[in-house]
Amino acid sequence: MRGKEQDLQQQKRKEQTAKAQAAKAQAAKEQTAKEQDSEEIVCLDKIKISLKEREKRFCAVHGVSFSLFRGRTLGIIGESGCGKTLLCHALLDLLEKDKWEVEGRVCWNPGFSVRDAGMVVQNPFSAFDPRMKLSGHFREMAGVLGLSRRKITEEALSLLCRTGIRDPKRVLDSYAFALSGGMLQRVMISLALLGKPKLLIADEPTTALDITTQWEILELLGELKQEYGISILLVSHDLKVIQSMAEDICVMYAGYVVEQGPAEEVLTAPLHPYTRGLLASRPSYSKTQIQAMEGCPPGIRDWILGCPFAPRCGYTRETCHKDCPPLCNWGKENTGKVHRVRCFLAGKGERT
Repeated sequence: MRGKEQDLQQQKRKEQTAKAQAAKAQAAKEQTAKEQDSEEIVCLDKIKISLKEREKRFCAVHGVSFSLFRGRTLGIIGESGCGKTLLCHALLDLLEKDKWEVEGRVCWNPGFSVRDAGMVVQNPFSAFDPRMKLSGHFREMAGVLGLSRRKITEEALSLLCRTGIRDPKRVLDSYAFALSGGMLQRVMISLALLGKPKLLIADEPTTALDITTQWEILELLGELKQEYGISILLVSHDLKVIQSMAEDICVMYAGYVVEQGPAEEVLTAPLHPYTRGLLASRPSYSKTQIQAMEGCPPGIRDWILGCPFAPRCGYTRETCHKDCPPLCNWGKENTGKVHRVRCFLAGKGERT
């Protein structure tokens, strides 16, 4: 009997030890995840992008600042022509020097650089050379990554399988025009992941795809984010896409960030009239009439005195047509979640 009691006690001690170790491992895992979420990868500080035309300069992006953190998704939303793609190209230093003038700073934190970023462009059909097989696009990366062609091919086959392509060998041996938009976008994502990036820039990755393929690509991006712990900069004009993916949101209009903050706050309690207009103009399955915003964003050569949204805003005052509002913090300080808005009349007529 004593032997059995001793065995039971020993088994209980083992179980308690195993539980304590599991709890300790879980706490360490949560702490690591928390530290990764707070680890800044890159910071954009007052980025200003201007189009050069002889001696003239036309500003397309006005002093945009934000940070990207490891393991988080930042969504940039706005109508076409508001400077979203220009901002992504400036982040990767891809803008033509003789055409665009870039001011401000792109600050990569120690341990990160532009080589740690990959990009998925919005039109996969125009991203690939139609004269080259897809395997050739992967092999072009061999010199950049310092890998042999054989190793590159192995990595490409593995990534194509991971992105849901059933016959990766056939796809690698194909030309771009022989594949559908959804398959090409998966190839594009595989190509972007080849260098094991810490940051993935997805510039409207679902624009040219049907609705079913759109959600498949978004689910894939979400899975890859969890699996590889990458940060995602997601650019879109589709609110549903941003809502499904992003933890933080920047709303852009005419080259300005007009609202910026946690996704939940921006989408449920928008402060800027433009953000409220975007949310009100979403298609719904009810009989409620869509509230479309009148007018259109100003062009790059259009100079507007005051707030750039004032000509389309229904809440303007005299000061809105004279001065451009600054991007100001809204709400309580020291909450850890900063919500900013560029409006003299934020919320319900109260000044920030």
